[in-house]
Amino acid sequence: MPLNRSATRRQVVGSAAAAVVLGMMNPARSAALSGAPSATAAGAEDGWTAQWIGRDTPPVAPELGKQNPAPLLRRKFELGKHVARAEFSIVGLGYYEAWINGHRVGDQVLDPPPSAYDQTAYSRTFDVTKALRGGDNALAVTLGRGYLSTPATTPATIFGLPKAPWTQEPRLLAQLDIVFSDGTRRRVVSDDKWKITDGPTLDALYFGEHYDARRARPGWTGTTYDDSGWEDAHVQPAPTKQVVPAGMPPVKVTDTFGPVGSTKLKTGTQVYDFGRTTAGWARIKVSGTAGTTVTLIYGEQLNDDGTVFQSGMLGPADVSHLDSYTLGGKGVQTWEPSFTRHGFRYVEVSTSAPLTSFGIEARVAHTAVESTGRFDCANPVLTSINAIQRASLLDNMWGIPSDTPWRDRQGWTADAYLYLDSAALNFDVEGLYRQWLRTFRDSQRADGALPVIAPNPGGFPLWNDPSWSGTLISSTWTHYQHYGDAGVLRDNYPAMARWLDLMRTTIAGTNGLYTGFSFGDWSPPGAENAATLALRPPEGSLLTANADLYHEARLLALIARELGHSGDTARFDTMADALAEKFNEKFLDADAGVYHTPVEAGYRQTSNLVALAYGLVPDEHRDKVFANLVKDITDRGNHLNTGAIGTKLLLPVLTENGRADLAYKIAAQTDYPSWGYWVKQGATTSWETWSMAKKDFSMNHPFLGTVDDWFYQHLAGIQAAAPGYGKVLVAPVVPDGLRYASAQVTTPRGEVSSGWRRQNGRLTLTVKVPAGTPAEVRVPLTDGARGVTAGRGATRGERKDDYVAYHVRAGTHVFHVS
Repeated sequence: MPLNRSATRRQVVGSAAAAVVLGMMNPARSAALSGAPSATAAGAEDGWTAQWIGRDTPPVAPELGKQNPAPLLRRKFELGKHVARAEFSIVGLGYYEAWINGHRVGDQVLDPPPSAYDQTAYSRTFDVTKALRGGDNALAVTLGRGYLSTPATTPATIFGLPKAPWTQEPRLLAQLDIVFSDGTRRRVVSDDKWKITDGPTLDALYFGEHYDARRARPGWTGTTYDDSGWEDAHVQPAPTKQVVPAGMPPVKVTDTFGPVGSTKLKTGTQVYDFGRTTAGWARIKVSGTAGTTVTLIYGEQLNDDGTVFQSGMLGPADVSHLDSYTLGGKGVQTWEPSFTRHGFRYVEVSTSAPLTSFGIEARVAHTAVESTGRFDCANPVLTSINAIQRASLLDNMWGIPSDTPWRDRQGWTADAYLYLDSAALNFDVEGLYRQWLRTFRDSQRADGALPVIAPNPGGFPLWNDPSWSGTLISSTWTHYQHYGDAGVLRDNYPAMARWLDLMRTTIAGTNGLYTGFSFGDWSPPGAENAATLALRPPEGSLLTANADLYHEARLLALIARELGHSGDTARFDTMADALAEKFNEKFLDADAGVYHTPVEAGYRQTSNLVALAYGLVPDEHRDKVFANLVKDITDRGNHLNTGAIGTKLLLPVLTENGRADLAYKIAAQTDYPSWGYWVKQGATTSWETWSMAKKDFSMNHPFLGTVDDWFYQHLAGIQAAAPGYGKVLVAPVVPDGLRYASAQVTTPRGEVSSGWRRQNGRLTLTVKVPAGTPAEVRVPLTDGARGVTAGRGATRGERKDDYVAYHVRAGTHVFHVS
């Protein structure tokens, strides 16, 4: 039965309030809130005077299933004059939905973005002028737990979320600023004049949401609702040190679609297949007897018996990714959850009693980033790889860049760094990453130590892994290269410098090399077949950890120079020089021309890639080290043998050393291990591993999909030659067997595009450069090419063996090679 696509979130058909969406303003507000109950520091135009309110329940995580229902809060007030302008500012921790006079405020969901809540919380401000009226008015808010208050289970979640330092009951800070037509003002704030009661929702972000429509309170968001039986809300201590405006787009529902098929199992349950892996939830439309419960189980894979697989890694399997809706009356009822999110392709539906009617559709929700990139080529395998990486990137943007929406749902720091280039080439992630970097540095300890997860709930006691924690430096630098705002360098510099100085002191006691824990080149081919889910590389992690630490020291020296900290530049360069010397003493076999660890693991591509990519190989050994890398690849039938760290580096290193042909052969592979193998296996998003050997592995995990960087930056050739594309380099490669390739990227200066095509023995390259942006175009010389012709506006530069350089400015330029 088709669903009502006009139904609003969590609205039961027939309810009194017909929700309309009120527009969100660009929030130019900030606040610093003390730990006291009242918050009066600067925040709105003339300061926050709102107070935090919520339940008096002690700040201890409840047991799953025994948590308090999502609270409903409301405040009635009267207006006697015409409203000229009104703004509503809100922080609802962990999540909120708000209404004014029965009308929904905004179309955001799962807001605000997760953060280190005890340090920083994010606000949004909305234009609500049209929602107010003369006479009675009502503000209404319901709060979800989000990451703020994760219920405890046995076994406890591995990340320690129930014991996070910010754990407490949901909290509200809200402020309505009104300007009347006569110029006078009024402010309505969250305080002890609000009312509070239990709602019909029992929510837990990690497990699911349960809604009992029999407990619904129809009309509670409107002005005529009688709340005299509700309790008075109490002012609570501020849960955070500061409130700042959210600097990224909110999460929104971006797509809605129905299943492609369904199967009825012997158990009587029905499994719906939505045809692709995604992230969000289901919306159902049902009718039946009041008290009947519909249960939804979400998952990416099926068990052998056709039921939906639920992982037990982070909590009891039978309560993971599970929603339920209990019918509350006659007629057709439409429902979807408000405060949870699932990674899924399949939804298994069961009911406690027969239904009169049932319909279901998927709702996709992620941070509403704009698409800023496009890639296309003649090889459908490559275009499919780009499509699945784009889908996986979106599914892992929901206030933070996460690893997977299905299992961990955490801000793993290396994951976020590894796919940052891919994300920035495809989407506008400037605000998302800038805000998450704040959360990363908020998670730093007083001694300078950095976590491997941000926000860090504290249950994963691993700190200072250069390949994970140290990505605060590499992510900051990469962000600067894409967006060109040195503010991100200044914002993160103190935290980066404190950490690197801590590491400098640490390795001074271990003969100049890092010897602690590191995840290393996580998830190489074959690791998925091991006895556990630890996807460690066979060579260990110390080589990559020290290479990354060297790279981070060199990057921070560059950043210090950019910011004018000359003393720091010298200190960090000296650290990098010493690390390079110790690294080569420890890991380079000069006679063999290979890098390896003391752990016998055979030739490892990543061990040599990091040395080549970061400039660690002494000049006299570079050719031999590179030749051995090429030999290992060709001996494997032109296949990679890399985990997440090496995978990002492999194709660029090959291309920049003159073997773009080999890079393309690897990219175009379709047997294991390769990205094309995923495509052949029916993947619709990037995978955590090179094959899906176990159901606990995620099928929506973009950190191995970084071949996508190469599509844009090398195959199409679009590169930032200065931060923020202040200068552009277009240097495409034209591999044998590929007829055309093109890409476009919307940069801070405008659109840059590059496309080449071979036809009738002639290569045509078309490049577009935005205004005010000098660019160098390296026109590739294909085999047998005699020369290049260019139109006006292109000034010829040097000629190399494999390209001719041209200098161009704004406009579209066409080059012909024949």
